[in-house]
Amino acid sequence: MKLRVLSLSILLALISAFAIAQDIAPPTPQRLDIHSKILNEDRVIWVRLPPGYDKSKAVYPVLYQTDAPGHVNETGGLVDYLVTNDRMPQLILVGIVNTDRTRDLTPSHAEAKGPDGTPQFPTSGGADKFLDFIQTELMPEIEHRYRVAPYKIFAGHSLGGLLAIHTLVNHPNMFDAYIAVSPSLQWDEGRTLHQAQQFFASQKELNKTLFFSLASEGNTPNPMGENFNEFRKLLESHPIKGFTWKSERYPDEDHGSTTLLAHYAGLKTVFSDWQTPRDPQTFQFVGGLAGAEEHYRKLSERYKYSIPIPESGLNNFGYQLMGEKKNDEAIAAFKRNVELYPQSANVYDSLGEGYEAAGRYEDAANSFKKAIEMATKQNDQGLPQFKQHLERVTAEAKAGASK
Repeated sequence: MKLRVLSLSILLALISAFAIAQDIAPPTPQRLDIHSKILNEDRVIWVRLPPGYDKSKAVYPVLYQTDAPGHVNETGGLVDYLVTNDRMPQLILVGIVNTDRTRDLTPSHAEAKGPDGTPQFPTSGGADKFLDFIQTELMPEIEHRYRVAPYKIFAGHSLGGLLAIHTLVNHPNMFDAYIAVSPSLQWDEGRTLHQAQQFFASQKELNKTLFFSLASEGNTPNPMGENFNEFRKLLESHPIKGFTWKSERYPDEDHGSTTLLAHYAGLKTVFSDWQTPRDPQTFQFVGGLAGAEEHYRKLSERYKYSIPIPESGLNNFGYQLMGEKKNDEAIAAFKRNVELYPQSANVYDSLGEGYEAAGRYEDAANSFKKAIEMATKQNDQGLPQFKQHLERVTAEAKAGASK
């Protein structure tokens, strides 16, 4: 589908508007009920699949998250926004609903007592059992039901943030990346911080990513803020090969409101190398099509699954080349998109427009016919435009033949 190139700024605005208009309704999370033998209870899981999941054969990284369903749509919206802006891939988002939150998210049993002498947290200390549930029951179920890539992320807030850091320190191979929002590192007199000190002191290489943050909890001296600062100092003093980390402070956000900014920054940190390198003046792929292919080859190695150039990105690149009258290069880009996404009607339509711009009307007509054929089968909303394009190129071919 053609986006006429008027100027670079207008083109980018049109691309953004077109991408948003494609599917304005966000995916509805699916409820999954699992009986856990490990926890001896039923657990509710909310799964948010990427837009267009049913129409593709792609595999997707998985983000596991505590405190569902509260964060599922919030995080999902951030993912969709960042994907649209070429900052990360689409994800399968798995949100775990609480039953006994304190039990599941705390790594140790706290002996703290209330004013009347009764234990404040009688069920605390079940985090490792909860992680066993995730690893041996939940993950296999998700991998059985959905098309998942090997790359896994864990995100948690407050006690969930504590659990994220506990998991990194005690079970580092469970996930590839961790997002800890306002982690309660003050729990049990900083037990997890002490474990982290021993863990990071012994590491020479760690191919993991960590983002952690703190909101207004750190504005005044308190154990939560003090432990956060100590953890950050620890990481600053122990640089480790392959380990990427970043921390942020949000003093204007409170403990509840901080998750939006923190999840956004956390996802950007996890996928900090995702964005395709582009020339700042022309916004074209650095190194052209070959440069883009090399970029996604490196991403595939890092994230451990095959990652092709996104259809929309390659499509837009082709139209940029057409706008510069580089029709042969545009046709090459559109052909590559056909190779990568042969089930998409739009890639054939774009290839047709590339041929049309080059005056190759017969090739253009054949491509438009293919787009119409596939769009008819798929009930594609672009079908009326594809038909118009075929009518246009047919008329152009007749006009050319009569001269």
